[in-house]
Amino acid sequence: MSSRERRQGGSDSGNRKHLADILPIDRAAIESLSWALGTRVTGAGATRLFEAANPSTRSTLSVFEATEYTCIVRFRTPVGREKFFGVAASDLRPMLEELLEHEDWQSRDGQIENV
Repeated sequence: MSSRERRQGGSDSGNRKHLADILPIDRAAIESLSWALGTRVTGAGATRLFEAANPSTRSTLSVFEATEYTCIVRFRTPVGREKFFGVAASDLRPMLEELLEHEDWQSRDGQIENV
């Protein structure tokens, strides 16, 4: 149900983005999750810890609690496509801080300290 995100080279063809293209992240730290698993874990009753938006691309990045030490990150494109990743909370916090240093991304809900 999951696979390591170990993409090499430039960005994908088309507008598809990987989490590693959006966040300053060590690709070995990302666990790519299937859509079915991601939607089940982030569905009704899930605890959303943080959300950021990029108004220029109309993309959103939401962080949900999976366990005490693991978060699920949902990247949603402007057309509603979703990609899910599992990331250790301790790895994710600095990535989110660096993301918000870029003017493109803005916090919409929650605080990084909650992650």
